[in-house]
Amino acid sequence: MRKILFLIPLLLLAACEKEIMEADAMGANAGIVGTWVDNGYEEDVTMFERSETLDASKYGFILGGDGSFVERKNSGWCGTPPIAYADYEGTWEALSDSLLEVTVGYWGGVMTYQMRIITLESDQLKIRYLYADERAQSK
Repeated sequence: MRKILFLIPLLLLAACEKEIMEADAMGANAGIVGTWVDNGYEEDVTMFERSETLDASKYGFILGGDGSFVERKNSGWCGTPPIAYADYEGTWEALSDSLLEVTVGYWGGVMTYQMRIITLESDQLKIRYLYADERAQSK
């Protein structure tokens, strides 16, 4: 019985330590973890609002604290309404405090792109998408 009582606090401590280590590894990007749903555009900047869940009829994504990524987007090549949405799984990595790299599936395979964080507030996010041709020009 003593061994069990001693083991329980150790297991709880180990679980808490893992969460702290994941947050520390993310550093300044920890605030971006969560679910973000499309909230409009301003020129080449896409605006998002934080949400509890992805909206069934809107573009959005989930940035997991473990580097997982889920993107809700068009389920096919046609972008003419009505649009059918599907969830695609992938990964994300912080390249800097303001640049994320995403690799995710889509209806035609897998794609990699970058997100430049313009502003990040507790409930609002503004980003600019960078695709391969733009990344090459910015180097």
